[in-house]
Amino acid sequence: MSKFYFPIIFFISLNLFSQSEKITIKNTGVNMTVAILAVDPFIEVGDTIIALYRVDDLNYKDSTPYANPDDFAVAGLTIWQGERQAIALWGNDSTSDHKDGFLNNEAINWAVLRNHEYVPVQLIYRVGKNSWEPNGISIVDSVKAGC
Repeated sequence: MSKFYFPIIFFISLNLFSQSEKITIKNTGVNMTVAILAVDPFIEVGDTIIALYRVDDLNYKDSTPYANPDDFAVAGLTIWQGERQAIALWGNDSTSDHKDGFLNNEAINWAVLRNHEYVPVQLIYRVGKNSWEPNGISIVDSVKAGC
């Protein structure tokens, strides 16, 4: 009898403890790599660090992903594991009709995903800057709370 209940309990527990928000990222064939060396204690093991791009590149109104999340989409993410990590940030696929990644020199909006909301974070760069470039490499010394 216990052989019957174990698989059912196992699969139910997977659903209970899994992340409920599904984030899809499209591999567009061109990316930038960002290495993160350390984070503030504000970011805990298991937190999702995300990079956001503006969905409509022709929309120049003042908009942030924290105030208007529908104007932005995720182009890269990592789940912080407490040690150095790298994130691939995907660029726009020029062969598609819609914008599905970063454009060259577009500002990167960074956030931590908590309770289905974007919490702003600031990255301190050792190498590179906070703008996307094809096949670029940036190294981040630390990720801090706030903008």
